[in-house]
Amino acid sequence: MSSNTKRRKGSAGASLRLRGEPIGCGIDVVELSRFRRALARGGKRFADRIFTPRELAYARARRRTRLLHLAGRFAAKEAVLKAVSQIDPARVLAMRQVEVRNDRLGRPSIILLDGHRGRLAVHVSLSHVETVAVASAIAMRPLKPTR
Repeated sequence: MSSNTKRRKGSAGASLRLRGEPIGCGIDVVELSRFRRALARGGKRFADRIFTPRELAYARARRRTRLLHLAGRFAAKEAVLKAVSQIDPARVLAMRQVEVRNDRLGRPSIILLDGHRGRLAVHVSLSHVETVAVASAIAMRPLKPTR
């Protein structure tokens, strides 16, 4: 068995081989001072072009850290665009088609809103300090069971 092939029990107890699929990775760093200026220059129109209503509501609810959360989401969107372009170059996403959500434990996840649900799995990690926000993303095609 090759290093990128795994064995897993199927629901009927049969052994399934899962083929490793292509992956793409992306990373982005956002300087808070530059991001603050871009928001001030572009205002609501800029924010509405980049962020979904759900993302804007999430940031508004965190008044003290609003800028950090928006910058982290901006970095995540950029990282996702880079990762997706590596495995599906024809798939061009707009920033608003990448939505960052948090689960009840605060872990970020990515929802692609371009009508191609389920064709890619995207994993993301975000971090920020007072001056920068950073995000990394890994995009992969879902594993297909083979016999």
